[in-house]
Amino acid sequence: MGVSGGRNLVGMVTVASLKERHKYIDFFTPGLISMAVMISSLFTAVSVNTEYRQKGILKKLATTPIKPWEWVGGIILYILFTTLLATVAILAVGVGLFSLKVDLNIYLPLFVILDVLTFAGIGMIIGRWVREAQSADAAANAVMFPMMFLSGIFWPIEMMPHFLQVIAHLLPLYYMGEGLRDAMVYGRYSDASVNALIVLGMALVFFAIGALTTKLREE
Repeated sequence: MGVSGGRNLVGMVTVASLKERHKYIDFFTPGLISMAVMISSLFTAVSVNTEYRQKGILKKLATTPIKPWEWVGGIILYILFTTLLATVAILAVGVGLFSLKVDLNIYLPLFVILDVLTFAGIGMIIGRWVREAQSADAAANAVMFPMMFLSGIFWPIEMMPHFLQVIAHLLPLYYMGEGLRDAMVYGRYSDASVNALIVLGMALVFFAIGALTTKLREE
């Protein structure tokens, strides 16, 4: 067009669907919280169970009055404490440095708790079958990385091919990120409740399996 001296007859104007009310940081932060809680829960549960089994600490615990559910409960409380600190830190940085604008409500701690239960359960399942502490991180990464990039944490899943969208709807991290966005960004509390119920079902399944497969004494 420059050589021929032509000119544009048709133009195109982009308009944000949310009328610039929300920025990318508002979309990204709920997913980042979900991802941070997932990483902490998954790696802690896998590494602690694997390392303690390899060192024989679990066998020693089996000679004490401690029960398996008390051991699991202690791990959960530790993970929950660290993830709540991480959540507060993420929100503080987002508000202080990036002018984050989100609605802080009861859904935030609810989804954090459900996130911890879900991925701690998955971590305990993985830790039950990983025999060496050196391979624990690799096993956790094998679960974490595909979920992290397929769950709509960094971009909406509508941007992905259809078959990847189907996979995303099978992943717990997707419902956690979407649930937090519904509650903290878009104000769709009914959708947030539906996502919370879905995550609750996954949390009960994974945590129950993880707790049942965690044994202080090896066969």
